[in-house]
Amino acid sequence: MSINKKLCSLVLASAALILFLILVSSAASAANAQSASSNEPYAYIPNGENISVIDTVTNKVKATVGVGSSSYGVAVSPDRTRVYVTNRWDYTVSVINTATNKVIATVPVGDYPYGVSVSPDGKRYM
Repeated sequence: MSINKKLCSLVLASAALILFLILVSSAASAANAQSASSNEPYAYIPNGENISVIDTVTNKVKATVGVGSSSYGVAVSPDRTRVYVTNRWDYTVSVINTATNKVIATVPVGDYPYGVSVSPDGKRYM
């Protein structure tokens, strides 16, 4: 049974990463009015206690952001100024400021949060 859970977790994380990369690349091409620094495409990858910020142009780690003890789900706000990360074993969501790659808030939520999404207007996350 534990193999199935691990496989399921791996499949869900892979699917989330693919969807996220599609979102980032389409948002980057549509963001003509934003500053040059915010147009750079980044991927935010859960990595245990951290989020690895990867520059998708150079394929290099730009930053490592410490979050909870078990980062899992990731969502980026439509304006790409915030990244929301679920921390399964801490029962929290970390909010990362993308300009500084620093955690600006840690929000307590229910037990074992897995996924997270942001509303199209960027005002709510679930």
